[in-house]
Amino acid sequence: MCGAAESGILHLVDELLLNIIDHIDAHDTLCNLATTCMRFQGLTEPYIWRKLLVIKGEHARRIATAFDSREERIEYIHDLSIRYQDDYRDGIENLNHFMGLMSKLRHLTIETPCPNNDEWRSGVYFDGHSRIDYTNLLASAVYPRIGISLALPTLQSLTLHGHGSGDNKFTLGRAVAMFKHPTLRKIVLSCLNLDARISAEFDISEQELRSTPLQSLKLIECNVGVPFLDAVLSLPKALKELSIGERLHTFEGCEPSRDPKQRSSSATFLTALQKQKDSLQRLTHCGGHVAWLTPRENDPEGSTKLRSFVNLEHLELGLESHVYYYLRQNGFPPALKTLEMLDTAISINAGHDLRSLSDIAFRSLTSLVTDHLPAALSPDFTLHLKFSEHSFIITQLFNLADPAEQSELLSVLFFDRPATYKIANTMKSYNSRFLVSREMFPLGKSYIPPYMYGEDLPVEALMYDSADFWRFNGVNYQLHDDEDFRDALGKSDKLMVCLECRERGHGVDTCLNLGDGSPCLPCRNASLQECTWERDENGQLVFLEDQKIE
Repeated sequence: MCGAAESGILHLVDELLLNIIDHIDAHDTLCNLATTCMRFQGLTEPYIWRKLLVIKGEHARRIATAFDSREERIEYIHDLSIRYQDDYRDGIENLNHFMGLMSKLRHLTIETPCPNNDEWRSGVYFDGHSRIDYTNLLASAVYPRIGISLALPTLQSLTLHGHGSGDNKFTLGRAVAMFKHPTLRKIVLSCLNLDARISAEFDISEQELRSTPLQSLKLIECNVGVPFLDAVLSLPKALKELSIGERLHTFEGCEPSRDPKQRSSSATFLTALQKQKDSLQRLTHCGGHVAWLTPRENDPEGSTKLRSFVNLEHLELGLESHVYYYLRQNGFPPALKTLEMLDTAISINAGHDLRSLSDIAFRSLTSLVTDHLPAALSPDFTLHLKFSEHSFIITQLFNLADPAEQSELLSVLFFDRPATYKIANTMKSYNSRFLVSREMFPLGKSYIPPYMYGEDLPVEALMYDSADFWRFNGVNYQLHDDEDFRDALGKSDKLMVCLECRERGHGVDTCLNLGDGSPCLPCRNASLQECTWERDENGQLVFLEDQKIE
């Protein structure tokens, strides 16, 4: 095959061929190209091995065998994701030896089975501990061993959802060394106890303060101790993104501490965050399940500390977050552009009482915008209320065949329209916007974070935008809610009465409509999504130009 192509593409020098291969994204295409001849095999193999996704133990065994046959393949790995379900765990451990040798690895994801998986929800003992020894791997990436080079010397991003065995299901142990890694810029951790119990593994010298390149830290479903947080935040030179998600779902062995000084309720919580006050641009905080919240230890300087985040542009808070208290006490950071409020924690406590949950959210935001906003906000500031996923609502919606009925149900359950108008008007006076959205799983089945491989990810559905003031879930409520607008319609020279209203004996003073062929108010209230209008021979709407309201 190569001989026939000598005058073709293979006549090009390696540099040109590599430039062509570099533009091939499909893994199968690269593999097919490698089988054509020895030259292409040598050129394409580094690209074939550059990114690996391992979801089964058998796959891990084949990779280990390939590494044994050609050790240089280990150097080709830039991106490795190990994301297996418990049924496919046997064989995953074969990768342990080779992972410490991947000197070019930049991006690493280790995802091991989670206690919220189906097989353990019924009370079966959780034994899905990680087959990847991430504890020793990450420790060996920071602490040198005699005669052995540091592991993962070029690592830039790490996503870890791992569980130990026995009593160590939720402990990080020596893997806490990751926060001292000299090249790591992004860390995502989930389902861990990041509290005083790991402090013994985490001594920080004076030379290590503000020494790491870490820019993004995200903690999902974790017990986050303030002493731990204080230590971790002393290490980065300039952290830009910080997301702290305290536990919403607890299991035996991972219950949050009841000590307020260990929790975000402590007066030292904002003090710990202040260690990155000059660089932090995005901050997210969910205080965790309401039933596990501890009383706030009031910090008289809390609002001042929050305002000291001079570069903070995006703030995302649970309605239960103690940071929200200081925000309402004149604590708005000066550069803030987006404030997103989350109902996640209180929604778990509220169960299926979505109407009460919505009332709490709208009362809180109404109070915020009327009594607690600063004198000025950043240009194009956005206040965003985000409702979490509510599976029982999705079930009800799927049982409604009519999309308009679905929109109406959403409006009734999620919205206090008068409060929404009040918030929107206040934000308009600041030249700002008000948004309301909800999280949803398109296929109707919800999952608990962190989202595992193969699980559907939630999407955000916009429900209200103050730029379209009267519209909720795609339905314009101006006819319902704007008396001035209805009065103006009644005095219009171009009026219409739909045929349904004529049959009922209604006139233009009752058949209130927008004059554009959309449903009138009586038909809309009767859940009729189309009015029948009189039209001329060209299909144009016929107006009752001579009829006036007395």
